[in-house]
Amino acid sequence: MSRLMILLLAGAVACRHPAPVATTTNTADSAGVQVVTSTGPAWGDRPGWTVASRATLTLGGVAGDSALDFLGIVGAKRMADGSLVVANGGTSELRWFSASGKHIRTVGGRGNGPGKFAALLSLYSLGDTLLAWDGRAHILRRVGPSGELLRQDTLRLADSTRLFAVLGVFSDGSVLAEAGTALELKGREPGSVRPGRSLFRIGPQGADSIGVLPGEELQLSITGGRATLSAVPFGLGSRLSVLPDGYITSEGDRMQLQEHDMAGRLRRIVRWPGGRVPVSTDDIARQGRALLASAGTGMQKAQLDSAWRSITKPDSLPAIIGLVPDPLSLAWVRQGGHVADADAVWWVFSRDGAWLGSLTLPTAASPLDISGEWIVLRTVDENRIERVEVRRLRR
Repeated sequence: MSRLMILLLAGAVACRHPAPVATTTNTADSAGVQVVTSTGPAWGDRPGWTVASRATLTLGGVAGDSALDFLGIVGAKRMADGSLVVANGGTSELRWFSASGKHIRTVGGRGNGPGKFAALLSLYSLGDTLLAWDGRAHILRRVGPSGELLRQDTLRLADSTRLFAVLGVFSDGSVLAEAGTALELKGREPGSVRPGRSLFRIGPQGADSIGVLPGEELQLSITGGRATLSAVPFGLGSRLSVLPDGYITSEGDRMQLQEHDMAGRLRRIVRWPGGRVPVSTDDIARQGRALLASAGTGMQKAQLDSAWRSITKPDSLPAIIGLVPDPLSLAWVRQGGHVADADAVWWVFSRDGAWLGSLTLPTAASPLDISGEWIVLRTVDENRIERVEVRRLRR
């Protein structure tokens, strides 16, 4: 079922829609929470910023070069000198490249010995210090700009047996993490459910619970008294992005962001106009074909085909399917859209919560790092070859 869920969620891609040309931003305060409402984009009907259509540097997809053979990229960071560090999850390695793309060094590798990662799952940064998360060993490793180990910490929740994931690092060095929440099925009616995502801040004094988000949308079915959960095609899912002094969330169902401080207290709500995109028959057909293409032949394919046909499809796509911080603004927010769309729309918001406007990126490109004049993207082509691109960002 996890394979099915990944395929279904991967189908939620972005599309382009007309935007209004005038803007009014209203700011209100409700019970101590700031509410910022934009009626249109400040840039009007043209992008105020642009991402170059061609990459300045492209890494990956080079046959016979292990340094440029990427699998499961989980992060990348462009350093102040223009060099690039790529976290390759498939081999649990950190790979350094010069500004011109020359491979400099590789640190880590899969294993349990000194300097190795049991499972490299994510990469973050504080200034020029890199923070690599080993999710299997529960170790957060701090690495200097030249690959030297500065420090490593073993992270734990109060319940040391509970599985959790690291979502990011605050400017004070504390960590935002999440763990799944048990879903009680007894007595529930069949239909859509969203198990919770429990959030924790982990610091020197331990882990503190700071909130719960609704998780990925699932379909609850009851047959013969037995309850089963299955993935919802084009289902809703919460998104979260870590800021230096807090974090931003979206529940995926409407044009709204919630900004929280490091303790989980809600401090601002950001809203802008728009609605969810209707699911088309083409969306369903394309997603079904992609699912069956991954199943091989025989009984497995027949079972997946039957499961796909029996799943209830929603009538609209998620409003938001991506959320990335921008140190010079607030965040970029990816709009949900049709499977066949070639471009993805990313809404951009200023530090004060105002909607600036939108940018477009290829749907196969995922932002890994946004800085002043550059954006680092992970791309995947039709042959599932992964690459890292560095493109100029003109603000």
